[in-house]
Amino acid sequence: MRGDFTTAEDLASHGRDYVKVGAGEIQRIVTLSTSGSTGAGKRLYFTAGDLQRTKDFFRDGMRWLCEPGDKVAILLGSPSPDGVGRLLEEGLRELGAQPSLLCLPRDYGETAQALRALRPDTLVGLPVMVRRLALTTPELRPKSVLLSADYVSLAAKETITRLWQTKVFSHYGLTESGLGFAVQCPLLLGQHIRASELQVEIVDPDTGENLPEGQWGEIVFTTLRREAMPLRRYRTGDISRLLPGVCPCGNPGPRLDRVLGRVTEIRKPVSIYALDELLLTRDEVLDYAAEFRDGKLTVTAEGGDPETLRALLLEKWPALTVEVIPGVIPPSAQKRMVKTL
Repeated sequence: MRGDFTTAEDLASHGRDYVKVGAGEIQRIVTLSTSGSTGAGKRLYFTAGDLQRTKDFFRDGMRWLCEPGDKVAILLGSPSPDGVGRLLEEGLRELGAQPSLLCLPRDYGETAQALRALRPDTLVGLPVMVRRLALTTPELRPKSVLLSADYVSLAAKETITRLWQTKVFSHYGLTESGLGFAVQCPLLLGQHIRASELQVEIVDPDTGENLPEGQWGEIVFTTLRREAMPLRRYRTGDISRLLPGVCPCGNPGPRLDRVLGRVTEIRKPVSIYALDELLLTRDEVLDYAAEFRDGKLTVTAEGGDPETLRALLLEKWPALTVEVIPGVIPPSAQKRMVKTL
């Protein structure tokens, strides 16, 4: 049935009301932008215990990808204390692995050079960035890859798997959930939810009604052990479904299917997700950016023949006016989306 939800706009306008500990117990505050009407940023609060449990989740989840002694390259976040990259690095050290926090690439050439020198057994990073590295540095061939922090397209996973002959895992997480949320086991049959920390529902994004297991809808979660900022029925805006039954790996906990993306992006006339599944099947395309205005789709593509790509896009969206122009797409920590003007 429908009940009260917590939204991003609630956190932006009344976020301090959700904090349940004193100022002296707060170890980290993260400010995120929101697309809500307030225009204000969301501020998320964490105690030392909150951060430790995230580190524990990262440590335990990475056991599926690497072993003690393995070299792990982390292409996420910044070197700031208690950031996602640092927490993952610390969790991996507890596992006995040898992590290197390279952070988000600022220059692909420098990052590729660093990876050639490191020769990592495992690589963690954003899907499009890791795909690009697989295309430009095919000799790396780590034994496992974890994609996180943005939409994980089937096209990107296929390219990375094929070029590096590796196993590609997916992780879903968001700052509001304490960064960690769900990760795939080696069977790659759904993402195992952080069940000790999160209770997950799937609801109709329009009505808020709960949907039965197996139906696609919006991910909603309630935190179970969050100290600084417990959240009840938080609407993520992301679409997925809960998978029925128990994973053959033997883990009895609930599983999340692949995440299809944000409701707001999916409902655009052309979404970044649909473009990914089309354009990222082309190995000549290293990256792209897109904008849509008044029925015209403009794609800036790094790599590939503009006319060939234009014909491909028109085959998919014949009613649109399409322009493809060559350009350079710099690395960005922002979530990718079709820019609407």
